Amino acid sequence: MLYMLHFDEHLTTQIREAGRPLLPMWRFLASYGIVGLFAFGLAMIASGTVSWFTLLVPVALTHGITLVLQLVIRRPRPPIAMSEIRMWYRTPSFPSAHSAGSMAFAVAISAVLLSLPTYGVALSVACIGFALLIGLSRVMVGVHYLGDVLVGFLFGILVTGVFLAVL
Repeated sequence: MLYMLHFDEHLTTQIREAGRPLLPMWRFLASYGIVGLFAFGLAMIASGTVSWFTLLVPVALTHGITLVLQLVIRRPRPPIAMSEIRMWYRTPSFPSAHSAGSMAFAVAISAVLLSLPTYGVALSVACIGFALLIGLSRVMVGVHYLGDVLVGFLFGILVTGVFLAVL
């Protein structure tokens, strides 16, 4: 287990170094990317394309459960000296709530978008891709390890998938 944590830390460092030339973009996405995804979801709710229940409940469930897991697992975040953004408050690192929430949101939106005949698949792929970028940005700015983000993605997919299957 300790080897996996060291490997995760090493891989995270390598990825951060590779993405350093685009650091201003990563900072913006890490801080505001989820707001863009949320705005798109609100526009879909306002247009009547999706109900607020279908979109917001799985995201709230995912986010809430993820925060509880963070408090139980208590993996420390990367050293603060590595961070490229200021965090309002520092919760534990694993799993990434930003990654889980953005992926849950993207999966819930995609479930609706895929039924649209014209641009449904393209919009769905764009939403999933944007959620992936949000998660990657959390690694790039130094507030999460890659493993935190990957598990967050899987968790967001799992919780939303179960919610939509039961719905």
